[in-house]
Amino acid sequence: MDSSESEARIADAMAQDLRHCEAQIFITHYLPTPKEGLVDKVLDSLLADGVLKKTSRTNSTTDSNCFPNTYGDLSENSSGAFISKVPSHFERIIDVGERIREILVQEANLSRSGLSEPLESASCNPHPSQARPYGHPDRRFSFGKDVGDFKVDACLLDGVHCPHGSGSKLPTHRILVPLEVALKATEGDVRQNREKLFAAVNSIMNGDARRDFVYGITNEDDRVFLWYFSRTHSVKTSSFSLVKNPDQLVRVLVSLLSASDEDLGLNPNIALYPEKHPNPGYIYRFPGDSAGSSRFFKTTGVVQEASSERLSSGTTRVWKAVEVANFEGDELVPNVAPKEVIIKDVWIDAKAETEKEIQEKVFKSIDDFIEGSQSWRDHPCLAEFEPSQLSDLETLVANKMYRDRFLRVRQDHQSGMRPVSITPIKTQRIQSKYQRTKTSQTVPTGQGDTDADTSRKIHAEFTPKKRCFFFFDDVCTRVSHVPSLGDAMTVLRQTSTVLLLMFCAGWVHRDISTGNILAIEEANTGWSLQLADLEYAKPFPSPGKKATGNWTTGTPYFMATELQLGSYITMPVHVAGKALADDSDSDSDDGDGDESVEMSGNSRLQDVVHNLQHDLESLWWIGFYLTTMKTGHRKSYYWCISKKIFQDRLERRTNSHRHQLLLDPESFPKSLRRSFHPALSDLVRVWRRLSTNFKPEYEKRSLGDVTDKSTYANLAWQFVLFFDALEKSREEWGPIPLMEAADESKKRGREEDDAGEAKGVNPGSDQQEDTDAGPSVKRPRVATSTPLQDNEEGGDLFDILIAGPTYGPGKRSKQGSPSDKWLLRASYPVL
Repeated sequence: MDSSESEARIADAMAQDLRHCEAQIFITHYLPTPKEGLVDKVLDSLLADGVLKKTSRTNSTTDSNCFPNTYGDLSENSSGAFISKVPSHFERIIDVGERIREILVQEANLSRSGLSEPLESASCNPHPSQARPYGHPDRRFSFGKDVGDFKVDACLLDGVHCPHGSGSKLPTHRILVPLEVALKATEGDVRQNREKLFAAVNSIMNGDARRDFVYGITNEDDRVFLWYFSRTHSVKTSSFSLVKNPDQLVRVLVSLLSASDEDLGLNPNIALYPEKHPNPGYIYRFPGDSAGSSRFFKTTGVVQEASSERLSSGTTRVWKAVEVANFEGDELVPNVAPKEVIIKDVWIDAKAETEKEIQEKVFKSIDDFIEGSQSWRDHPCLAEFEPSQLSDLETLVANKMYRDRFLRVRQDHQSGMRPVSITPIKTQRIQSKYQRTKTSQTVPTGQGDTDADTSRKIHAEFTPKKRCFFFFDDVCTRVSHVPSLGDAMTVLRQTSTVLLLMFCAGWVHRDISTGNILAIEEANTGWSLQLADLEYAKPFPSPGKKATGNWTTGTPYFMATELQLGSYITMPVHVAGKALADDSDSDSDDGDGDESVEMSGNSRLQDVVHNLQHDLESLWWIGFYLTTMKTGHRKSYYWCISKKIFQDRLERRTNSHRHQLLLDPESFPKSLRRSFHPALSDLVRVWRRLSTNFKPEYEKRSLGDVTDKSTYANLAWQFVLFFDALEKSREEWGPIPLMEAADESKKRGREEDDAGEAKGVNPGSDQQEDTDAGPSVKRPRVATSTPLQDNEEGGDLFDILIAGPTYGPGKRSKQGSPSDKWLLRASYPVL
């Protein structure tokens, strides 16, 4: 895929979170607020220097303007090509930006020396930031070696100025504010200009862990648009004219060039280390309750990276790290090697409980269940168990040993977004006349009017988010990466017991995957479970309201059948022919055709309540994944690939090969049975038998009984029986080593394998751990709290990116303007 296709794909994804805002509202509420009086001082200095001249609207001219209309300043050369008589706009913007920065530096020096009257306090940094205007459209930027390789026309750059002649790539983390320029406002140029901006921002946000948000600027002909990108939402403004409103650009540049790092979107609790290295790692600070009580952790390797094309999803980062003394990376204890730990960095809804808070609630519920007035052994979900079959649970509840089976959160920190002073948190997005959604097809807007005149305004909410850091003191291994199949099955058995204990205490996990079933090797006891990622765990049933749930929560590779289909399975299965029942020894059937399962007619997608059976079915799918994809046996591996059993998207068709493995009474076609590793015959027989229990359990549970915990007793008991049965043949299948599946290292957010240097870890540190294809894309948890509707701008990139006034030759802005104008005077030679 070439760069233009990649940019288009990224922009299409990021456009889903885009909102519209008037430029003046954006400047007031989104941009950092300069110190009172600072903008006026800069304008006065530019006027005194001759960069600006003040005119009235009635006699203002543009021929001597610093930003002449590009369309009016083209001449034909001897070959018939059109060439510009003036430098491109980005050069003008950079030159003006440099002049503004010089004025800010001079003002700061005067203020420090006491020669200038102090400016009134405001939220912005009193001194110039480290940002410098920089313009070089042929200079490439990248994070690491070849990750996120892209160009920007200009930017506000962090640190020292870089010579134009340098041929090396600049690291992405140095770009503070990207700026893209299109000389003409043609449809193609506008789209390409904005796609370049989206690609740059995506690389910055995903490549630099410090970023909470990023500002952007685009310029098309004489029109300037301002942009804001965050993990919550993104904003595009209406435009203003460089020709008629250059003072607006001055105000924007003063805001950005006098802003603090935090006001430019850099999280104050994350620092680059080593700071001046071209590919630095990070140091995370966990602020303490008192001065001097903060803890610092230096990243040493990537476990999971943020790599989503859509900024509001795929936001979780997981690092290996060691504790240090400060942001300078000094040793915590001299000459003592620090213990390696895990740091998790995630964005969640602002009102949502953190993983640590949820974990503490789960533990309290389990304690209450164990210590309740009634014996925990009498719980209705344990009704099928014989006393001897409760031994695994007995071990967990003794002395609260169950807590050792969870990946414990030792410390956390929460930080919100820099507040945006817009109330309420609704922004208006313009529906363009180009919109091609269902709504615009039935209610078209005028064909001859400008966007600003005829647009319907759509209110679209966005949910605020907060950023959370978590510190875990155990470095664990995925269940899919333990040495042998026997080790993995031991961990899966422990997982089934912990899930049952959680359920009896009133909780479901809701995201069982190989990325969340972790293990540590303990002396003399082998591998032990460390169940992780409780951020999506929920009480069951939900207290105080009807039990409903986000049925799309989970990892598609291992998500239960009802959740994939979005409907309860309550009626008998009807197989259309025998194509899938026996497979007829043919693998040519692609699974297309009529649905072969009648689903509950009254259930809607959002009514599927996540329950214990869903968690246990995910556990079954993990076992199937390990035996087919991880044992190094080509036949079973390619059978799953050819039948599309494990995909990173939801499978809606009930007659797909994946769903038929559980829904077809015959189950397991002959071609699959013949494909397994020869030593797995007994394990597969037991695992296949277990699979035949899921459909009857789904069918016999009426919709009204979904929240009745006693209806899950038989399936819970079956899992104990089958894990016991597996032990009889452990000597045959247990020693089989788990291999790295071919698809495990290819589902990274950026398509390269050079993860060690490319993902923001210290030079020479470990590369990103191999991940299973499902979990590595797992935040298609496919759920957003406020999804866009069909009649909102979200799906069509051009519709969104063109929204707002863009004016070509002969078109005038209809925005109001004051009687007096600031015009940038031409003080540069004509080329």
